[in-house]
Amino acid sequence: RRLASASQRGNDGRQPAAAHPLLLFLRSGVALQQASTRIGLFGHSLGGATAAQLGRERSDVDAVAVIDGTMFGEEVSLNPDGTVVLNQTPYPVPLLNLYNESLDRDAKQQGATYSNLSASAHAIEAYDVVIAGSGHLNFTDLPLFSPALAGMLGTGTVDSRYCIETMNQIVLQFFDHTLKGSAGFGLQEVY
Repeated sequence: RRLASASQRGNDGRQPAAAHPLLLFLRSGVALQQASTRIGLFGHSLGGATAAQLGRERSDVDAVAVIDGTMFGEEVSLNPDGTVVLNQTPYPVPLLNLYNESLDRDAKQQGATYSNLSASAHAIEAYDVVIAGSGHLNFTDLPLFSPALAGMLGTGTVDSRYCIETMNQIVLQFFDHTLKGSAGFGLQEVY
């Protein structure tokens, strides 16, 4: 099967579920959680950007979690002055953005011109969460197995095991809420 052409897309511009088999990009860090017939995608870094783009394009994706990634797919063109034009179409599925402390600070300084915050502002449901003291690689298992290498590549001051366990709990709660309709859902802005 092939990707649906623009003329084959639904009214919302997303790929119909039958357009092609579900894509699972493990190499780029995107993973899938399926609950019955509802599908959630998540990924770290560029894998998160990939998951976010699939959430916008595919009608069979029901929720997306971007773990410390920039949603590059939200950048649709450039203005003559070189500034980025961001997609203003509402993000069609619930969205979780999980940031490291530095990225959160930088994103807040950019405000609505940062792609993830713009997507959150235009999403049907969105959550922006930061783990204090975290760095980019704290959202991987590298700091648990090679702390020295991870430290050279970009970890924060947070306890590595705490960060991984907290991230896992946040993502699980998000998908339980958005895919299974679990009650009692509530995320903090900062962990």
